[in-house]
Amino acid sequence: MLYKDEVLYKMVAPYADARVAAQVHRMMTRTPVQGAAAALRGRALRPDYRDLLTRVGVPALVVVGADDEFTPVHDAEVMHAALPDSTLRVIASAAHLPNLERPEEFNAALAAFLDRLGAPSPAHSER
Repeated sequence: MLYKDEVLYKMVAPYADARVAAQVHRMMTRTPVQGAAAALRGRALRPDYRDLLTRVGVPALVVVGADDEFTPVHDAEVMHAALPDSTLRVIASAAHLPNLERPEEFNAALAAFLDRLGAPSPAHSER
């Protein structure tokens, strides 16, 4: 089994809209093999930066899909607890890509976070 086929339904939930799954599959299929391999090596070799989270001096938004296997909700809760000023949003019925799987819920979480900061949210920006 190819990697793209093995991880597709970890990136998006198996019950996700078929169009979203197809879009993610196309993205993975079109990625040059060398680039994908380099990204996987980079992830495997990256240092553990969790201790640095306690020193983040700006507000942070942690968004996770409720069914994310790559970053389980527990891991997102640990990040949220370590960040001095963070907001955690768990998006139901989503896996690793809640921005694609549940765009309305993701955008609402982002807009609420930006509103809290007094920043213009994407929904309020001029086109």
